[in-house]
Amino acid sequence: MNPAELLDGYRDRSCARQWRGFLRAMAVEFDQALPDEESARLMARIGQRFADAHPLPPAATVEALQASVNAVWSGCEWGWAAFEERHDQLRIVHAGSPFAVALGPGNGWQHGFLEGAYRHWLRAAGMLAVLDVRHLATENRDLSIFTVARVF
Repeated sequence: MNPAELLDGYRDRSCARQWRGFLRAMAVEFDQALPDEESARLMARIGQRFADAHPLPPAATVEALQASVNAVWSGCEWGWAAFEERHDQLRIVHAGSPFAVALGPGNGWQHGFLEGAYRHWLRAAGMLAVLDVRHLATENRDLSIFTVARVF
């Protein structure tokens, strides 16, 4: 099996078929009823509620924070995250979101939801006093990339 077939197999299993039609219909309805910015804010608030319902234990290092986040994502089959420390920012790469499968490419839902969840968790960890979480555009529908950096 080639890598593309493996990825397609993963996508097929990452979101239960019973939810795909419902999520697509809901996404279309929300997209028609709300401007993109409002839809992104709504999904960020939902992500914050999710993170609030799944609090993380205190973490002394970025590695410990990443492990706690991945324990939550693993427990609900929402993919995984890699935290990359850079000299001027923290980058979060999230892969395997079921929204990527359910809603297809080009949706901002997964990004808004994940951005809200990460913002809430990092704020609770005391990391966002002068920083914020922002989604970075990517052409890869299987990845959501966020930067945690100074807000200007």
